[in-house]
Amino acid sequence: MSDIRYRHWISSMGKKSTASVHQLKTLPPTSEAFVENVKRAHFQACIWRSALTGEAPDMDPLENGWVSDDNFGVLMPVTLPPQTEIAPAAVMKLIQCGCSSETPCSTERCGCVAGQMSCSALCHCRAERRTCRNRWTLLKQRIEDANDSDEDESNDEGDRDD
Repeated sequence: MSDIRYRHWISSMGKKSTASVHQLKTLPPTSEAFVENVKRAHFQACIWRSALTGEAPDMDPLENGWVSDDNFGVLMPVTLPPQTEIAPAAVMKLIQCGCSSETPCSTERCGCVAGQMSCSALCHCRAERRTCRNRWTLLKQRIEDANDSDEDESNDEGDRDD
């Protein structure tokens, strides 16, 4: 699916105006994004079905395409699993946001925010913690930090076993 997606996007680039060619929203979903979407759809269907019976499904949303955002007290959809590339490197070199305000990437005017994707090192903000205000970038950074701390704890436990 990802290969077909890439080939289709490349072939369609020649048919579009230069203003729309390199926008993030023109990228179709990856196989990994499709899987996350199916998880969320299945979870939602189970909730709807349970509404008829009056019993909540015995399912954890955090295992079905959602992640908890404790800062805002909401569940956010997992659009891509952590450490998954949204596109081949050749495509990512062409795509970037150019936000340059005092609070870059804080509104839907940012191509990354509008595409519900985190910013990258190629963006004007460079996805730096001190400058980028993209909620998807901040969420990705929190997830990566949590994964790093989990790995550190696992390594510490392994050291104690010795």
